[in-house]
Amino acid sequence: MNRAFKNAIAGAQRSIVVTTPEVSSIRDADRIIGLLEASGIRKNELLINRLRVDMVRRGDMMSVEDVTEILAIDLLGVIPDDESVVVATNQGEPVVGEDSLAGKCYQNICRRLLGEEVPISDFNHKPGLRSKLSSLFFIRTRRSHYECTFCYNCKKTGCEIC
Repeated sequence: MNRAFKNAIAGAQRSIVVTTPEVSSIRDADRIIGLLEASGIRKNELLINRLRVDMVRRGDMMSVEDVTEILAIDLLGVIPDDESVVVATNQGEPVVGEDSLAGKCYQNICRRLLGEEVPISDFNHKPGLRSKLSSLFFIRTRRSHYECTFCYNCKKTGCEIC
């Protein structure tokens, strides 16, 4: 664990881990969660950013369920990929309070942080393609460590010889 990370979490009692539903981002988040837990921070919550519902439905992006199953921490909220965020950012205006799905999701996350019981939006996802592939080729052995079960030498899954 590097010194900058230790300094950043020095006074923390809880954390919000923000990730996107992409494999590389999920692996980075998994590593961070492991470091947080190793440092004694047990109240870790997940925020999934830039979810594209159309891609999840096509099976091209991990679903909320896929991500939460892999990372195994409480879900704080989901922010869909919304062009209103780009427009608001370019105009220097906050997206919260705007009549947009992302703005409403941000507002609900704030309410949850303040202790209100606000249900998380259901985006009606089917399991994504990456989830299906990762369940075929990866076994989670411990946090931040994945073991490939597909043998590239003999082209068999779960080869004990190679």
